[in-house]
Amino acid sequence: MEYLSNMQKAIDEILKHKNDNIIVYTHIDTDGLNSRVVLEETLSRQGIFPEYRFLRQIDYGTIGDIPFGDYDLVIFADLGSGQIDMIDTQIKSMNIKPPKIVIFDHHICQFTKMPEYITNVNPSQDGLNGSIELCGAGVCYLFARELDDNNKDLSKYALLGAIGDVQNLNGKLEGLNRKIILKDALELNLVSSSPDLQFYGKHTRPLFTSIKYFTDVRTDLTDNDSRIINFINHVNKKYDSEITNTNYIYQLTESQKRAVGSEFFKKCVRYVPKEWISYLPKVIFGESYELLNHESGTSFRSLEEYSTCINACSRYNEYEVPLEILKGNMSYESKMLKMLRKHKRNLAKSMDTIKNNVEVVQKDKFQYFEVSNNEIQGNIVGIIAGMSYSIEKVDWKKPIFAISELDEGYKISARCPKLLSFAEDINLAKAINYASEKVGGTGGGHKFACGAYIPDKKDFVKYLVEKV
Repeated sequence: MEYLSNMQKAIDEILKHKNDNIIVYTHIDTDGLNSRVVLEETLSRQGIFPEYRFLRQIDYGTIGDIPFGDYDLVIFADLGSGQIDMIDTQIKSMNIKPPKIVIFDHHICQFTKMPEYITNVNPSQDGLNGSIELCGAGVCYLFARELDDNNKDLSKYALLGAIGDVQNLNGKLEGLNRKIILKDALELNLVSSSPDLQFYGKHTRPLFTSIKYFTDVRTDLTDNDSRIINFINHVNKKYDSEITNTNYIYQLTESQKRAVGSEFFKKCVRYVPKEWISYLPKVIFGESYELLNHESGTSFRSLEEYSTCINACSRYNEYEVPLEILKGNMSYESKMLKMLRKHKRNLAKSMDTIKNNVEVVQKDKFQYFEVSNNEIQGNIVGIIAGMSYSIEKVDWKKPIFAISELDEGYKISARCPKLLSFAEDINLAKAINYASEKVGGTGGGHKFACGAYIPDKKDFVKYLVEKV
């Protein structure tokens, strides 16, 4: 069954060029790396061995480096749908016969007219929401599944890509992520799915720490050790429980999780606008997804924490380590965990910078801060923007934009708490795309998390004011 339009056309195109020169470009985040693993395994099973490269983004600075004239078929995964006009313009400027191009993506499609040589497979073309119903690795998995039913063992990679892209935004996976991919993975006993709290770090953080850094709602527990201890003691007394400050969430019983969640919900109600209360359950309760071939209490059991490990490598241009781990080569585990520790140190240092040395400028409907390249690295500024909601001077009821200076131009990252995105139906992707185009840049992404690259920051904030 063809779940996405153009999928059969993409399959035919790839098989037609089986013995020709093929190059595959994938994005560099968790979704992109899992797209790479799915495609590499799928194509190798068909006796197809393309060249593979990673690409942080397609923009005016990178489009000229893509050797369209050297290949018969170019495949893009987890990127490309938003740059179809740019690709077409570049190929026309090269005065070459266009190669065939296949795009497996889930980001917003942007094109004036679809060129005949491009096959774009994207859930948005079928009325699906690419932010929560299917990710890039998910599109690649549906390609693999359509090509050969024996490829269902690759479903775990699609799920990891989905969680990495926060497609469980509403507390659980939805759409084709759930109906097809999760179903396949559960049937093969690759993953487990269970009701759980929506705190981060179920296997790698004590409950105490998970509550401390919960940023979707700011309460009196946020970054307050003594109040968290009192809260846990209150839960124990009320529910006759024995939860300790050092218990990890995965160690709690179902009744203990319900008790913590119920009391935390009551706490949050006191801090949110009345009209937001109905959305609270989605940020506190939901489902967790775990890989059954990894031990509990490790960084690789929870898909969410596994994704953090991958990003801790790929954000620093280290791709071999996560690729090998994803393929099952656990001899790279110590190197990945070493990079994860380094990543966490960088985050902690950057958070101190925001807290102590950076002004957060408040506008009516959003806020922003600016940092130089030597203050916070551009590869983590988006994470820092999201984490900054634990800082008192940041208004957790407004979106935040980070403007980070690069060697050439600026990187923009936009974030907002999940509760805010539910209650106010904010679409940061449209705002950042509009403002970046106005100043000669490119941008896009998802409603609650997105980014852009711009050559000049002048007037950028002014255009944000028009759209947010």
